[in-house]
Amino acid sequence: MIDYTEDVLLSLRARVRPYLSEKRYLHTLSVEGEAAYIAARALPERVGEVRAAALLHDIAKKLSYENQLNYIREFGIISLGEAPVGEVAHAPAGAAMIKAHFPEFAKADILSAVAFHSTGRRGMTVFEAIIFLADYIEPTRVHESCKSTRAAFHAQFDAAATREDAVEALRMGTIRAMRQTVEYVRKNNMELDETTLSALSYFENGGELLNLREE
Repeated sequence: MIDYTEDVLLSLRARVRPYLSEKRYLHTLSVEGEAAYIAARALPERVGEVRAAALLHDIAKKLSYENQLNYIREFGIISLGEAPVGEVAHAPAGAAMIKAHFPEFAKADILSAVAFHSTGRRGMTVFEAIIFLADYIEPTRVHESCKSTRAAFHAQFDAAATREDAVEALRMGTIRAMRQTVEYVRKNNMELDETTLSALSYFENGGELLNLREE
């Protein structure tokens, strides 16, 4: 079992860097910081593991779509459908790459959070939602939808008096990010992965963030 110490996370930062462009690496570090901030209130007993998931979430981003699909098929990662939409295929492919290249981090919560960090899913866990939202609102994101979602989330989250309030702020931020994603994809006539629509429907019909996945 890994002890997610600062030394372990520092080593992981160095190991993931070759998989990422300079811009993507800076984004990844920013996601780590945002995820750690959220986890400190919403999932304090798993902050180190959340940070590891954040560092690993985009490791398949540079691969071609064909190679992303090859990883997904080879390692049997949770599918997003017959063939995931190109823009989000790096997420389940990243989970597959963890199994191949970072097996010591291939824990259920990390794999699922990475696999669904671009789409979300029905019945998301708190752990998954932290990575999903941190990826969307981290400070290097300059799109207006990201900035407005970040401001709205932090206004609620930073005022949270209890852990339950913090988790509720996370849930509301996740819903807002999903709505913004659907609106953006449709406005730009892009292909929308059905997993996001299913996840948004789940939350808009009263779905809650769930506890951690079983190992």
